[in-house]
Amino acid sequence: MIDVPTLTDGVVTLRAHVAADLQRAWEQCQDAESIRWTTVPVPYSHADAADFLAAMPRLWESDREWIFAVEYDGAYGGTVSLRNEGSHRAEIAYGSHPAVRGVRVDGVTVMERALRLLLVWGFAARGLETVIWWAHQGNWASRRLAWKVGFAFVPGVVPAWLPQRGQLRDAWLGTLRRGASLAPGAAWPADVVAR
Repeated sequence: MIDVPTLTDGVVTLRAHVAADLQRAWEQCQDAESIRWTTVPVPYSHADAADFLAAMPRLWESDREWIFAVEYDGAYGGTVSLRNEGSHRAEIAYGSHPAVRGVRVDGVTVMERALRLLLVWGFAARGLETVIWWAHQGNWASRRLAWKVGFAFVPGVVPAWLPQRGQLRDAWLGTLRRGASLAPGAAWPADVVAR
């Protein structure tokens, strides 16, 4: 049995998923934005949420994915993970419960705090050299969050790359290297509404 580390900045905590997360994990997957941009099954049942939570220890034990629950204000606020791609590489993934989206503490969102904790841990504890970020083209909220923590974006799109419910969607791609400052490396596009 793997002992999942607990990481905190005093506001946000990353921890192992627990059974008490089930209701809010289910709620997150009923949310229109989660359905629009992720691969959650539609419809998504409480049994699906229970299966999701039950899979967490196996992901850690297999070393395939280092996955954490995001806790804020004593409640489940989403999930963040690094998917092990081998050779000191990982793919970042994240999703938030609608109750924490946009919530700021001292000017920093809950999910930005969560990603910073995750990335610092991944580079230090897992020896990562490069983290990759993928999102469906048009997912500006995900892109802005990746930008805030220092990801550099590859120009253009990767056509028909990300699977979602039987379709292949165009994708955006970004990378973050070990030693990066975890801060934006370029200005946010002026013609894109900030989120």
